[in-house]
Amino acid sequence: MNFKKITAYSLLLAGIAMSPHALAAQSFDGHTVNVAFEIWDGDDVSNLLEITNDKDVLASDSTYPDKTDFYVSSPDVDYFDWDIDFNQNVIEMTYASIEANDYDYEYSYIESKGFHFQDTENSLPDIINVTVDAKFAPDDFDPNLVTFDANNIYVNLKGSSCVNPSILITGNWSLIPGCDNPLSPTGFNNQIKLKVEFASDGTNDIVTIDKLYDWAESKYPEYFPTHQDSFYIQGYYARFYQGTDVYIGSLKEYFYVYGTPFGGLLELGKVNYWVEQMDHDEAAINQLYDWLESKYPEYLPTHQDSFYIQRYYARYYQGTDVYIGSLGGSLYAYGTQFGGLLELGELSHW
Repeated sequence: MNFKKITAYSLLLAGIAMSPHALAAQSFDGHTVNVAFEIWDGDDVSNLLEITNDKDVLASDSTYPDKTDFYVSSPDVDYFDWDIDFNQNVIEMTYASIEANDYDYEYSYIESKGFHFQDTENSLPDIINVTVDAKFAPDDFDPNLVTFDANNIYVNLKGSSCVNPSILITGNWSLIPGCDNPLSPTGFNNQIKLKVEFASDGTNDIVTIDKLYDWAESKYPEYFPTHQDSFYIQGYYARFYQGTDVYIGSLKEYFYVYGTPFGGLLELGKVNYWVEQMDHDEAAINQLYDWLESKYPEYLPTHQDSFYIQRYYARYYQGTDVYIGSLGGSLYAYGTQFGGLLELGELSHW
């Protein structure tokens, strides 16, 4: 297997919130991820000795955590438990047993063992980078022991520990620092976060899909009456229109709408087809706008590029403070010269 270590550049990115537009059009939401706790022979995670637990976990942005009390020893041992959560493109592992404030509920790993996250259903794009946020990680956790390939992420906990400070006073644990931290959201250094970046397949580039949604809002205002922001839900990259109770969304390479007007969930075909329709419409409208600029230079004095604004596909002319735009098959002009917004008739007329 060809595993990649986390680069120094990735470590520098730890804790930095990435814009959704910097990522491919995927999150874990709605996908099933196999989570296993494994013991390895040395740092090479391909040398598997034992799997102590593995579960298929449905990732959901509406549930926190997605899996509670994930045991890493055996079903009969109710300590060494972790909570696992997937949110958008982030995996969060929290060592929950430390909250018991008991000697038996601590861990200190000398050998190589840890988590294995696997896309067994191959429903996610390839993993191309993993960023480690170790701000509140267990003591001596080494981010360089996190490795990945296209479908797998391994988190080796070798050398790390999480010991309750109240136990340090007695026994032989005096050399191991306690993992309490009042600045941590849990009160302990017991949490590891991974930000996962997926490969884009081109079809599902979210910049293109957002533009496609903008075009749909302009083309079909009867279904999409207001401009909305996009978000992830159950694996779909979508928008919701409360006024019509309609969703528009994409998953993998397909385009969908959902709502009563469509009889529920309706697949509309491949995203590429609709991008071609959008490009064709925009080319025709841009040709019209170019003609209007040459015909009415007193209102449209310079050539401008088109853009989407509040569902309109428009151009703006700063010199005259005038907009021209199209919405729902009609042409509009906006400015003080026209008394505000003026409908100029159907595009086909022009």
